[in-house]
Amino acid sequence: MRAPLLLLRLVCALLALSISSLPADAAKILKRGNGAEPYSLDPHRAVMTAENNIIGDMLIGLYTENIDGHPVLGAAESADISRNGLTWTFKIRKHTWSDGTPVTAADFVYAYQRVLAPETAAEYASVLYPIKNALAYNKGEVKKEKLGVAAPDPSTLVITLEHAAPYLPELLTHYTAFPVPKTVVEKYGSEWTRPDKMVVNGPYKLKEWRPHDHVLLTRNPKFYDAANVEVDQVYFYPTEDDNTALKRFRAGELDTQERWPTTAQSWLQNHANGEAHHIPQLSTVFISFNLKRKPFDDIRVRRALSMAIDADVLAEKIYKGAYGQAAYNFLPPGTVNVDNASMASWAGQPIDVRREEARKLLAQAGFNEQHPLQFTYRFISIQDIKKGAVAMQEMWQRIGVKVDLQASESKVHWNLMEVHDFQVGYNAWSMDYNDAKNFFFQFQAAAEQMNSSLYDSKEFERLLAQADSEPDNVARGKILGQAQARMLVDLPAMPLLFPFQRHLVKSYVLNWNDNAHNVNRTRWVDIGDKSKEVPDSEKSPDEPGGFWSWFSVDAWSMWWNS
Repeated sequence: MRAPLLLLRLVCALLALSISSLPADAAKILKRGNGAEPYSLDPHRAVMTAENNIIGDMLIGLYTENIDGHPVLGAAESADISRNGLTWTFKIRKHTWSDGTPVTAADFVYAYQRVLAPETAAEYASVLYPIKNALAYNKGEVKKEKLGVAAPDPSTLVITLEHAAPYLPELLTHYTAFPVPKTVVEKYGSEWTRPDKMVVNGPYKLKEWRPHDHVLLTRNPKFYDAANVEVDQVYFYPTEDDNTALKRFRAGELDTQERWPTTAQSWLQNHANGEAHHIPQLSTVFISFNLKRKPFDDIRVRRALSMAIDADVLAEKIYKGAYGQAAYNFLPPGTVNVDNASMASWAGQPIDVRREEARKLLAQAGFNEQHPLQFTYRFISIQDIKKGAVAMQEMWQRIGVKVDLQASESKVHWNLMEVHDFQVGYNAWSMDYNDAKNFFFQFQAAAEQMNSSLYDSKEFERLLAQADSEPDNVARGKILGQAQARMLVDLPAMPLLFPFQRHLVKSYVLNWNDNAHNVNRTRWVDIGDKSKEVPDSEKSPDEPGGFWSWFSVDAWSMWWNS
């Protein structure tokens, strides 16, 4: 009698499975390739875009991003700005944390005091320096009560600024400005972001985090706009290897992916059916020099190394136009309210002329064939970044410089840059808000953790202070242009490329709007009909991930033979 009973159980199980998988009952699940493994899900300890993608699905600041990436009111339902632009009064929207506790203005006061507290040592604390006494409090010079945030009642938050900041709505979408629940944080300390403890006020809450495998978020039924959230669950997968991620995307294991490999550009143009996206973003890739390490305290050395890099060759020959456009200044095209005309003095000069000048500068600094300059270049172990590093190593060799390449995973690399444990290193910045100040603040002496180069220029600081106090936007833009010109003379860093966004997005993923800020919150996304989507699992030798992917051409040989 056991066999019929077993058969009956099998039939029932199959019936239950088929019923549960009917489209009407199916949960909508989004699988996102998210680039790097998160360092932290605490908004006051996060450092990367990969973390922003996750944290921004769980927590909502006074402002948040709409479907196009523009700031809209979030946890606040209104904002009143004083005539001089220094006082912003917010009314907190009536909503709760995921445990049902009301979100109040005091939660924001606590959060801002926490992120700026010296003992927190938040790397991105300097983002909030426009707030009155934020810098002084962050440096331990005043008590937290002097910080320009106050909650006169549970529904009112007042922020007082050091200077007018018309870009404040965009700034307040950054995770450093998110609220955190005081009682939970103080009860559990650093463990408050564990799945069984974390409390949030956004559209999703943390279900599980398996390091180096995935982060799973599920819908938060207590979110104030939960009725308009379509996706039930979202998986964030760490996908630092772009080739592997492309294979997973083609096999249907990922619905979206943060990047596609530039080596796959031609194939994707012909076979991806519009699923490979490629647009400019407000971002700059640059090289940082550690000014506290000799000989990089010598402007002649920094200038020689900068002149020897041919950014046009990187953009057009090494990356075949897929990675980004050559950069000869720091501010990406599309940056508003700034005179962006300043360029590096060698822009437009023939590379042979630049190399000759670079050799002379090195000789003046004491380096020659008998005593060559040698250093280590640190970069992130991503294929496209490695390709650029190998090409630059060859370019530097052309002026007699010997360079060792050292790759690290993202978390390790950014930590090394933060603690200034490098000589010359890969760096990049995506603007949190569209204003030149958002790029320049990371080179201010006060932003020590962000200021990888440890740049300290009185003239640069004077210009930024002057820009902060200038109410006229045109005049302010000219001053910020002068600040960029100062950086192009001092060269604490060297601009390389203005990169493109390179997302992979399945055709059934609806409402995914690429934007200059590279922000796509899951709350706006929907999952359409997957029935026409066929997993692309067959690999032929000439396709990405096929036989020839094992024999990729090194960037240096591509450049050498071009």
